[in-house]
Amino acid sequence: MGAMVVDRDSWPENGRVGRIGAGEYAGAYLLLAAEIQSSWAFYISDDPRVTDSEHLRTDDFWVADDDLPGVLAQMSVSWVPVDQDDEIEREVFDIRSEWVRRRRRSSGLRSLFRRLHPGADG
Repeated sequence: MGAMVVDRDSWPENGRVGRIGAGEYAGAYLLLAAEIQSSWAFYISDDPRVTDSEHLRTDDFWVADDDLPGVLAQMSVSWVPVDQDDEIEREVFDIRSEWVRRRRRSSGLRSLFRRLHPGADG
């Protein structure tokens, strides 16, 4: 795990997974995704593979661009290695699979609209 620049322009579309090292959620995982309107989505969860569901801490909230560096610093987030990111996300959160389904549906609807209305901006 290591430090990395968190920048909206270069941040992966499906976010990144990190481990929270300090504060209320120390030890939990974070899935951080860039959202619209200058905000970031924080999805937090303990590892369900090692924490029973009765004691599992979960949360989600949004943070403005200007506040992001401070919140990440307070949480002391360490990003998981890229080669482990997908597996940990799937096992802890499994949110990305829904995002992919939604994008496919949205893309399919735009394609259908373009076929039905040639020349229209979709």
